Amino acid sequence: QRQQTLLSVSAVSRTNYDDAKHALDSTRQKITVARATAQMVLAQLGGNIDTPVEQQSTYLIAQAAVDEAQRNLNNSVVRASFDGIVTNVDSLQVGSYLQPPQSGISLVSADHLWVAASPKETELTHMKPGQSVEISVDSYPGVQWHGTVDSISPASGASFSLLPAQNTTGNWVKVVQRIPVRISIDDAGEKPPLRTGMSVQAEIDTGSARGLPHLFSGLLASKAAPHE
Repeated sequence: QRQQTLLSVSAVSRTNYDDAKHALDSTRQKITVARATAQMVLAQLGGNIDTPVEQQSTYLIAQAAVDEAQRNLNNSVVRASFDGIVTNVDSLQVGSYLQPPQSGISLVSADHLWVAASPKETELTHMKPGQSVEISVDSYPGVQWHGTVDSISPASGASFSLLPAQNTTGNWVKVVQRIPVRISIDDAGEKPPLRTGMSVQAEIDTGSARGLPHLFSGLLASKAAPHE
């Protein structure tokens, strides 16, 4: 306004007046932008400039981005759930990709070893979890391991095969089934190292012996019979 008054009495040039007017308009625009920025910041603070930093939306968004980046970083590393020995490493190639169902390596536990036995169903009469087992390995003659019956499968091994046996003709042939039994090894760390796939022989102490009562009764009957 002052510049306009001076211009009216020819106290300043038209150029000076235009420069002053341009500066005024620019300053007003900056004020408008600053007010809009202040309103936006206030909205981000939930309308309260005293909102703690940890509760501000910008902080929460940034923290969520950091958490997602940390998850992606953690997922880039595969960690084993137990200690063991890695096998099939030679099959891996640098730069190759694995599909979701494809396995790259195998991890064999070095501490928790067990025997996968398949006794006949006729041998399960007195067998139950918790019974002691004597284990011998073909690779180490004269060395015995001690184990415990860990679990007995609720179904035969044939039930879990890819193509279970089907009888569509009605002609049944009785075949003795084998039941998977898992035997844990109690003293693996004190004996020679075991390898997955080794052949072993397991003797389970069921506390009973099949057929002995009939044998004793036969001997007693023979002894009690009169002789001519």
